[in-house]
Amino acid sequence: MCGVILYSDDGRVLLQQRDDKPTIPYPGCWTFFGGALEAGETPDEAIRRELLEELSLEQPLTFWYDYECPVRTIPGEVVTRNYMYVGRLARPVESLVLLEGQAMQLFTAQEAEQHELAYAQSPILRKFFADSVMETLP
Repeated sequence: MCGVILYSDDGRVLLQQRDDKPTIPYPGCWTFFGGALEAGETPDEAIRRELLEELSLEQPLTFWYDYECPVRTIPGEVVTRNYMYVGRLARPVESLVLLEGQAMQLFTAQEAEQHELAYAQSPILRKFFADSVMETLP
């Protein structure tokens, strides 16, 4: 799995609201943009493909962090690693085209705390803000 935290110049992060379909996991919840790696794909290739599929967006990204996904890992059977990338939004949000999900929105750290992100991603977003990742990137 791969995901990306896209952030604006004013320090807000862009999240995607999942479709509100009862047949999918976490319907209507907020999440990172991203998804599964396809056969033979590296995490770098996958996140770039996912951004094209979900936002029609190509832009520089930096690998930030990987972790064992507590929701998708089944002890003794399968371990799922999530590869997280970060990137300063290269375009205004208003110019982006949402191709997957029902909405996208910029959130401050405080606003994001009001939502429990899909796939137990809230601790990852808290880590992003706590580590001041935006300050360390060009």
